[in-house]
Amino acid sequence: MASVPLIVGLRYAGTGKKQFLSVVSRVSLIGLVLGVVALAVVVSVMNGFDRELKHRILGAVPHVMIETKEPAALRQWLAASKDVAGFAPFLRRSGLVIHGQQTRLVSVYGVEPGKEQSVSIVPDHMVSGDLASLSPGTNRVVLGRPLAFQLGIVTGDTITLIIPEPSRGGNAVTPRMARLVVAGFFELDSELDYKLLMIDRHDLSGIVRDAGDETWRVTLHDIFRAPAFAAEAMKQQGVTGVSTWTDDYGDFFRTVRMEKIMMFVLLTLIVAIAAFNIVSGLSMMVKEKQADIAVLRTLGLSPGQVMQTFVIQGAIVGVAGTLIGMVIGLPLAYWVGTVVRFFEDLSGTRLLAGTYFDRVPSDLRTPDLAVIVLVSLLISLLATLYPSYRASRLRPAEVLRYE
Repeated sequence: MASVPLIVGLRYAGTGKKQFLSVVSRVSLIGLVLGVVALAVVVSVMNGFDRELKHRILGAVPHVMIETKEPAALRQWLAASKDVAGFAPFLRRSGLVIHGQQTRLVSVYGVEPGKEQSVSIVPDHMVSGDLASLSPGTNRVVLGRPLAFQLGIVTGDTITLIIPEPSRGGNAVTPRMARLVVAGFFELDSELDYKLLMIDRHDLSGIVRDAGDETWRVTLHDIFRAPAFAAEAMKQQGVTGVSTWTDDYGDFFRTVRMEKIMMFVLLTLIVAIAAFNIVSGLSMMVKEKQADIAVLRTLGLSPGQVMQTFVIQGAIVGVAGTLIGMVIGLPLAYWVGTVVRFFEDLSGTRLLAGTYFDRVPSDLRTPDLAVIVLVSLLISLLATLYPSYRASRLRPAEVLRYE
């Protein structure tokens, strides 16, 4: 008798004119397929945007900045840390760039050109000039090409940089001014293109007359380790201050993550709607098969086995819908950029016009896909419980009395 629920459930799901091929079952199956496809594609696209933003923004900004009175001790500790992908001396200020009648607020990074390759993606995104030209004493700078376009700057132009420098007591602010020569441009395809200027660290130190603790920028293998790494850094000898990327960009990336979660929840409602159709279809099936259920009960089938029969029937719809959805959704998610570009070419429009992206990015992540499959199967399974329970509660004597 152990295999009877499986045999009967499969028979109900696969034969007859009003079982699996009924309108309600078709709607349930199509709803599940659409829900799974939508979840796979949208979550992959959200992952793609998240990955691109992290690469373009967090690939250029310091993951961790450490101020220290004992650089040698800090250098030794960083070199021994397994979390660290690269580190270099660093200096950062905010200032005002002036060229002609145009002005812009910028972040000024004082860098070691020879070590920048190990801590930043900027050297790989230079479109004109080279970071190696930022040698000490030259007062040369590189900046984002979009910022240069706004200011009307070309390579070789001279710009004015004004940096407000507070006094030690914080009671006064002294403007530090310098004339700088534009040596090249980079393009990261992010907001940093409009507000980042890079100069040799020694030149920037001379402009602001910095005589404080030495600052080091650290790039981590795992950016989400930054808060924990900062806590460890504060315990090191001579360290006087630590900051991380989460201080400047944490809210932004938390917002991106929350949007992903909300999209997942909203699209899961499509699966839930399809699950209600499973409930309706099984309820109709139970009503139609009352006599069959009563006969099976009189032949020795237990209430639990009756319940298993209809759970199996409903689960077939859930499993089929989930598998078909993944078979359609995975290729579509992988090629979503090409698919979107095809429809853009047909319509003559650009979906991402005015943004930093020229195509829709996608990033298929196994954990997210596994969650989609598990959630879809779980919702489908839960949808079978109520009608299956109703079937198990039928009383054979009452049903067969009128047969």
